[in-house]
Amino acid sequence: MLLKRLLFVCVIPLLICGAILLIGSDLPEKEETIGLTIPKPLPREGYDIIFPDRDWYGGIWNRGAFYYVNQKRQVVYRYDADRYLELQGENCEGLIWYHDDANNIHTRIEGAFFTAYKFPKFKYYNPGRNYIAIPTQDLTSIMFSVDGGKSFIKGTVPSYSAVSGDEIDRFIGVDDEPIQVDAKDWVRQRKVTTVPGNTGYFILNNGDVIFGETAHIYNEDYHSQKQEFRIYSVSDEYIIFGGGVSGLYDKNPAFIERVEKAKTIQIEPYQGWDRLRCVVGAEKVKDEK
Repeated sequence: MLLKRLLFVCVIPLLICGAILLIGSDLPEKEETIGLTIPKPLPREGYDIIFPDRDWYGGIWNRGAFYYVNQKRQVVYRYDADRYLELQGENCEGLIWYHDDANNIHTRIEGAFFTAYKFPKFKYYNPGRNYIAIPTQDLTSIMFSVDGGKSFIKGTVPSYSAVSGDEIDRFIGVDDEPIQVDAKDWVRQRKVTTVPGNTGYFILNNGDVIFGETAHIYNEDYHSQKQEFRIYSVSDEYIIFGGGVSGLYDKNPAFIERVEKAKTIQIEPYQGWDRLRCVVGAEKVKDEK
């Protein structure tokens, strides 16, 4: 009896373990897998490969994820006879090109992907020539240029000043002259000088103004440039966030007057369209007539 118990408790389990080890040793070794493999971008006829996020690592560009954009285009806006916007893509989805034929400027703006829902429904005017801003309906991004369309920077609307596009009556982008305004650095308690200019104004249906500017912020440690859009009213001091500085503008009369005048800017005569327009199926290959 004792021998049988010893057999079941010790011998049989040892035999089973040995069999498992023998079978396991005959299985092929599993190759080590590290992370996820990003598929290699392969050329596709009629499409461009776009790399939205690129990082400089180890002396080479790490391009990461990618997507395809159809090479077909359609004109979606005209500023005048020489300057216009094209959408590259299908079904009103893709990337916008800025063209200035007179100055041979042709820039693809890769910072924002437009869809039919992101095309602004509000009126759009940009009489400025150096300052060009292209907003989205949901204000998730405003692509803007301060060099006549040679390059574009992505501006954003902070949550504290964001509104629905349905609340906007019109957008106006102009070449403002710089105004010197003093501000106080909350962190270092030093005075800085901000020179705003090249401004885009969102005039709301209720008369309020959301506006963005190119802010050059100077002090003895750094020189930086950043643009954000924020609600401004004469009764409140204007808050700036940019270049590591959080401060309050002094109530500069010229600055306040400029923002108030934005509500009554005369945009006529204006040679351009009054809205961005996109028609599904109207896109064509670039060299098609």
